Order: sequence, then structure tokens, then C-alpha cells
Amino acid sequence: MGSSYQRLKSLLPVSVRRMLGYINQRLFARWTLKRKYGSWFDVDWRKKYQTISDADWIDAYNRAWKHRSNDCVEETDAERIAAALDAPGSLLEVGCGTGSLAIRLARKGFRVSGVDVSSEALLLARHEADNEGLTIEWHQGFAEKLPFPDKSFDYVTCCHTLEHVRDLEAAVMQLKRIARRKVIVLVPRQTYKLYANNYHTQFFETADQLIEAIGIPRATCTEIDCTDHANEFQGTALLYVGTLNSQTMDRQL
Repeated sequence: MGSSYQRLKSLLPVSVRRMLGYINQRLFARWTLKRKYGSWFDVDWRKKYQTISDADWIDAYNRAWKHRSNDCVEETDAERIAAALDAPGSLLEVGCGTGSLAIRLARKGFRVSGVDVSSEALLLARHEADNEGLTIEWHQGFAEKLPFPDKSFDYVTCCHTLEHVRDLEAAVMQLKRIARRKVIVLVPRQTYKLYANNYHTQFFETADQLIEAIGIPRATCTEIDCTDHANEFQGTALLYVGTLNSQTMDRQL
């Protein structure tokens, strides 16, 4: 149903889509979200996210994981990410959620660690990894304040997470600080909406916006069609691959 709606919507002229979106945002979106999700979902997240305490931020995401099951990084996307990596090495998945991508990469021989703000998500990730007999280190923390020394990992992946951070510049600097070889980011290509069924705070309408935000000189950014995905995000995503070396890192830090 969701993918059919998105495909039909994409056939409409841009001016019509914008008009319908404007009407929905002004008249229906907030009320629809409150009715659909109830009290656990904060419909006004985008109005106040910059002033929310760390404790309340964690609590909000814990409630989200208790009420929703989501695998934004589906198998086809995971394979694209794996293909962008070089030989297996150490890897940190920032915003690992319930561990779907971290577990897939651990199966491929990477030495994987995962970090997420949600203790609820990390419990689910640890349980799934233990069931598969995989050794993955799980950490709780924010993308803006990663608890690792400089250049701790060969690779850093951050998939369907950068759009959730409070401070984009701080989060990007952390990704580049702890990576030795590559930084890989996957985000939805979206325009800003005040009311939506997620806690997104950062929006990337074009590949150039993401390239500029991350700022690694040697980088590629590819659009991915996720219309047929069976999760909450159905649309176009941006897959960013930035390649680092020691000289690049010295200039950026």
C-alpha cells in the first residue's frame, strides 16, 4: 500500500505534490499523527528537538523502539554498503538501532561495534547477535559525542541516522574523527515537513547538500530508489561514500 501510494504520488506534477503537501501539513497532518500513534509519539518533535535534554531524547527513542519495528537498511542497501567497503577490518555502525546492518557486516567478517542512543534498541541488537553467535560490541551514546579515540575504526557507517541528530556539524565531525579509511552515510532524500511519522531533524534534498555537509574531498554520492522497501521509508535515499587518508584527516581535524 505504501509503495503504491508513493509511486502514484511521484507521477503527479511537482506543483500538485507541493500543493497537496501544503494542505495536508496545515490542516490534517498533526491530527492524523496523534490519532494514529497515540501518546507515545511526540508529534511536535521538530519544534523542540534542539532544547530536549539527553535523558528525554533517550526516553523518546526507547518508546519509539518499543512501539515500532523497523529495518531501514534492507538487504539490498546492506549489499551496496558492503560493496563500498574494502577488505574486512574494524567497523563502527553509528545509529545501529536493533543491529540489522551491524549483524550483516559481522557475518561478512568485519570486526563490528555498534552505538545507539536507545538502550531498548541495543537490548534487541545484543539478543539477535547472541542468537547468531556473533561477537559485536554494543555501546550507548550520541552521534555528536562518540565515546572512542581518534581513528579508532577502519570504517564508520551511519545509515538512516544522520537525519535524526540534534547537531549535524558535530555529528559529522565525530564520524570523520574516528574513521581511518572510509565514512559511509545513508540518508533519505527529503524536503522538510513540520509533521511526519518520524523524528527526523536534518533534511537533504539533493546529493550536493549531503556532500557539502560531510565535506570529505574524495567522495561519491548516489541516489537509491527505495520505493518498494517494506519499511517506514519509501522514496529516494542518498548513499555517500567518503574515502579518507591521513593527510585528509589532518586537514579536517
